Amino acid sequence: METHLRGDATEATVIAELKRRAIPVSKPVGDNERYDILVETPENRILRVQIKTGRLTDGKIDFHTRSQHTNSAGNSYEKYEGDVDYFFVYTPELETIHVVGEREFDSSMKLRVEEPEQVHHTINWAEEYEFDGRWPPQPDDCNHKMRDQIVDTVAAELKGQELSVARSLNLDECDLLVEPDDGQFQRITVTPGWLRDGCVTFDPDSTDRERIDWFVVYAAEIETCYLVSSEEFDRSISLRVDDDVQNRPQINWAEEYELASRVDHLI
Repeated sequence: METHLRGDATEATVIAELKRRAIPVSKPVGDNERYDILVETPENRILRVQIKTGRLTDGKIDFHTRSQHTNSAGNSYEKYEGDVDYFFVYTPELETIHVVGEREFDSSMKLRVEEPEQVHHTINWAEEYEFDGRWPPQPDDCNHKMRDQIVDTVAAELKGQELSVARSLNLDECDLLVEPDDGQFQRITVTPGWLRDGCVTFDPDSTDRERIDWFVVYAAEIETCYLVSSEEFDRSISLRVDDDVQNRPQINWAEEYELASRVDHLI
């Protein structure tokens, strides 16, 4: 089946299932929006949903996480980056719908259906994203799993630097505690970083910076952790990865903030 016909069939199947469940659904007029449908929750929240066809391969559901555009130069791919709230992924082989938040992954995601030979904490189990278990989605659902994975990754990185690390149970204060040689614990908040226009950026706005000492920014696209003091910037900071720019004094070069090279600040 051709790609556009498969997409139309998937969309029709998902809409029919939503109607069967008496879930209000609307379609935008025209083709200018990046979402396929609008869905209303019981709390009267309107969610922008992109419908995707899942492909079952090697025990995993794979789906496109970027939109494809064709022009004279060939195919180009673009992230959704806030233009949708959720993906509804329908897999014909399984006849299932999975609900995935747009912010639950960075550039790609697969949902594991079958048990792999080696189980890793970063696996996204398909059953955790099944429609029945995630509808209606809560406002914070799309962040928790991704944050847990990032915190685990950073904790492992810190342990690899032979630091004493504890997971904070008071998540409104910090994510991790590191005990240096002087016994004065360092409070760390872990946050995802996004690679945009040659810079790693992150969002510190929701963090009470008086309660923490350091940010550890994990950029999944380049699998790198950066250590940034809460006192090293005012409202925001970006870390320059791409050196194809004019060298200016105010540039914060990412390599200077890499965790491995700054770990002495935590000792």
